[in-house]
Amino acid sequence: MANNLSPSTSIQKALDIINCFTTKHPSLFLEDIVMKVNIPKTTVFRTLVQLEEYGYIKKVILEGKSSYSLGFAFLEKGQLVKSNLGIRELAKSEMLRIREETNLTVQLAIRDHAEAVYIEQFESWRPIRIYPNIGRRAPLYAAACPRVLLAYMDNEEQAILLKKFEFKKFTDSTPIDHETIHNILNEIRRDGFSISKGELFEGTTALAVPIFNPITDEVIASLSIVGMEQDFEQDYENYIDLLQSAAESIANKLNKKDV
Repeated sequence: MANNLSPSTSIQKALDIINCFTTKHPSLFLEDIVMKVNIPKTTVFRTLVQLEEYGYIKKVILEGKSSYSLGFAFLEKGQLVKSNLGIRELAKSEMLRIREETNLTVQLAIRDHAEAVYIEQFESWRPIRIYPNIGRRAPLYAAACPRVLLAYMDNEEQAILLKKFEFKKFTDSTPIDHETIHNILNEIRRDGFSISKGELFEGTTALAVPIFNPITDEVIASLSIVGMEQDFEQDYENYIDLLQSAAESIANKLNKKDV
């Protein structure tokens, strides 16, 4: 059956249907939903079928009739939202520990559409301050911390974003070639960490690792250290081990809090 609704209209109708379900009415028959949303029965049915395919609606047969309720996809997405809200506090002790051991700036970033947002940062005690502040945004293709979030994204969504990016050079080292970035993303997935040199600020180096949601196994944040090039002296292994250990510890904390 052809769908004559515009995308925005389709989304609005889907949201209207989802909003029919409440704690008082967790399950509804098709006729109940039609009465609540004042949408043609065929449109409601078609929308329910589409929502069911993506796991947002669950259908069971009661008394020979189809009864609908919210699907488990909402549980998964709800866990993801909780993780993002709580991760800043849960990561704090590990970030401070990393700063104590390295005297480098430690950053935590999450994804917001096509950008990374730095939601926490503990700066090095050194007097130089050239790193992103809390709330600063950066495109997902540039620098170690944002690129981790892009690398572990769903392949289809990643491909769409790479086509939509308006690539911009922040320094001469910022990669803007599609093939180069694609190769870097594959390396991140293979190695489990990201390295960037002077891509947002000249003379700096950053290392970053992913933090996984322990329930969905999705990457919900990236953890990084940033310093001047001479701070790393080409010996990244210890820093990477330190970051990965911290990321695992943060993920375990998320799991214990059932988020």
